[in-house]
Amino acid sequence: MAKSASPGSPKLPSEVEETIEISDDKTINAVVVASVKEDSKTATTAVIITHGAGGDLHEEQITLLSYELAKQGLLCVRFTYKAPNLKKGAEVYGKVVNWLLAQDYGIKQVIVGGRSMGARVVLELASDEELKSTICGALCLSYPLHKDKSASDLRTTAFQAVLAPVLFACGTKDHAICQQEVMKKAIKSIPSKVEMKWIEGANHSGMPKRKRQDAFEIPDYFHSVVAWACELAKQPFKPELATNNEPGKQPVAAILAKRRRDAGDDPVAKRQYDTAAKVLCRK
Repeated sequence: MAKSASPGSPKLPSEVEETIEISDDKTINAVVVASVKEDSKTATTAVIITHGAGGDLHEEQITLLSYELAKQGLLCVRFTYKAPNLKKGAEVYGKVVNWLLAQDYGIKQVIVGGRSMGARVVLELASDEELKSTICGALCLSYPLHKDKSASDLRTTAFQAVLAPVLFACGTKDHAICQQEVMKKAIKSIPSKVEMKWIEGANHSGMPKRKRQDAFEIPDYFHSVVAWACELAKQPFKPELATNNEPGKQPVAAILAKRRRDAGDDPVAKRQYDTAAKVLCRK
């Protein structure tokens, strides 16, 4: 069912409600936000975004962002799933990706996105062997890098073997679970291209304070996110050719090969890098 804009608001893209089957006895709710602008360069790429813990597909940040992406020619999907853990969350997210690829939209690759807990799920998914050639980007909104005020316990396990480019967008006032200096150091462990966008004045909601409570405002950082997504959408993602954004642009394959050697007998690290290597070796 299409939704209409509220009085006084800009015209919004249409939404189509969907029910996605994730098991024989369970379904989840989703909405497909139709792209407003036809662009052959981005027509085969979609963006999927999910919410944080306790939220749903109607969260303000992901809803408004999906509209802005659709206005620039990218089909978007938002869905609700309250995952009991990261593994289950990534499993269900993967089913949403496969559902979208099987529809008649002509989608060939996806940018996976999530906010807060959803962002953690996104990076877990980006390490999935079966989907790494399909996922061309990972968008992490309000990433909860550490537990409340405990910057010594970092949530970075999934950082180590990500092949697709990653964009983080976090609030400058989200100190409790994402301290800026700690985050700057942590993202250096991601082997692929990483961009970090700090949202001035925003807390964990990712939404800067409005000048007026009734104002319909699009945050400035949305423009950076949309531009990043559109750039990724313009060409097919090839994991075997991925490079990072350090001087000299090292191949991700070489970085992972070195990390695999350095991992020694660590079973978790070996499994991560071996999985990534399988994807890189695909033809």
